[in-house]
Amino acid sequence: MNPQHQRPIVCGTDFSEAAAQAANVAAALSIRLDAPLMLVHGIDERGEIPALYWSSLMDASRPQLSEEAVRLRRLGARVEEMMAGGVPEDGVACRAEQVDARFIVLAASTHGPFVRWMLGGVAERIAESAWVPTLILRGATAMEEWVRDGKPLRVFVGADFTTNSDAALSWASELRQIGPCDFTVGYVDRFAEERGEQARHAPPGTPRAPEMQEMLMHDLRLRSASYFPEQTTHIRVLPASGRVDSHLLELAEEASADLIVVGTHQWHGLSRLRHPSVSRRILHAAKINVACVPTHRAAFAAGPPSSSVRRVLVATDFSTRGSRVIPQAFSMLQSGDTVFLLHVVKSWEPPEPQLERLRALIPSDAAERGFQVNLEVVAGYDVAGAICEAAERLDASLVCVGSHGPFSNPVTAVGSTSIGVSARSKRPVLIIPHQAL
Repeated sequence: MNPQHQRPIVCGTDFSEAAAQAANVAAALSIRLDAPLMLVHGIDERGEIPALYWSSLMDASRPQLSEEAVRLRRLGARVEEMMAGGVPEDGVACRAEQVDARFIVLAASTHGPFVRWMLGGVAERIAESAWVPTLILRGATAMEEWVRDGKPLRVFVGADFTTNSDAALSWASELRQIGPCDFTVGYVDRFAEERGEQARHAPPGTPRAPEMQEMLMHDLRLRSASYFPEQTTHIRVLPASGRVDSHLLELAEEASADLIVVGTHQWHGLSRLRHPSVSRRILHAAKINVACVPTHRAAFAAGPPSSSVRRVLVATDFSTRGSRVIPQAFSMLQSGDTVFLLHVVKSWEPPEPQLERLRALIPSDAAERGFQVNLEVVAGYDVAGAICEAAERLDASLVCVGSHGPFSNPVTAVGSTSIGVSARSKRPVLIIPHQAL
């Protein structure tokens, strides 16, 4: 039996009618995948109740949790009950991480749109913090018909040629293990003034030339084919200005989608103010089911680089773990490959001392093995952004970075450079966990 099948599905419940319907879908999915179902009730998912009251609230909720678990067992699911305290250290998302869940299933928040926007619904908050993909249900019927009756599920995947959308495409491709799917992949091609460099070469309100749009369609079709081989996939490119989330929802509606799948950057703290989240806005506005897939998933799923990788950017901060990434990266390369060793300084200073430190980290047998090594020192307060910019400038086919902490919950490590790079890079990213160093 595939070990992946033994990873549990986590279903969060607040004992509402909507949560019961979501639990029905979760039970059907667990049966279909031959996976255990973990039913979790978090008594303080908003983090509003002092922890000293959690124990008494858990005791009061246990009978309801047991009753719901019994109901789901009657449907044929293997159910384990679990009480959770609250965020940030003990919510549904944390429990899902602890058990290495395959994904989380939740009912959409029942608050009105204004309240959800101002406070953030519980389901949305979990989806934005979870280390595993999260499926938020706003219509259980289509999902149940897909799982139980084999009716094709119409899936819309938002794509933008980044690691973020690669995570969404990868997860969506796995849905075929559950039942037949009809995929539509959509891309919003923003006008010139919203596309950075192109803004200097075209007047405002100018879409790409038709031949460029054809190239986009071709590239998107090729990218999709790597995730959905031997399957017809509908490709949509929409030239538009304004908010990307609104246009993606428009494309999903045109496709009559039952499910929208998007990658999520999982910005935290002040980063959420600096980086408007498309996935968060879709979670708030969508009227259908939404799956949010964390970006890191694509970075780890990618595995070692293939033989087509010829130009590798390896970033180090000169820490012990950061520097150990370098020999690990060289060990996966082939003779003739080009390696760029990069260090980012936060204020400009003479580069010679840093270049010498980089040169000292080059493996002694690099030249003998036929590697071409280039050293780069760049300045920037945004280290992840500087790495991504260097990868574009140097035309790197892979970016290699190390993680600095145990990946028990990396999304809570504010300022994590590795997560920032994987979220924002337009190039494939390989994160080497500290356990491998």
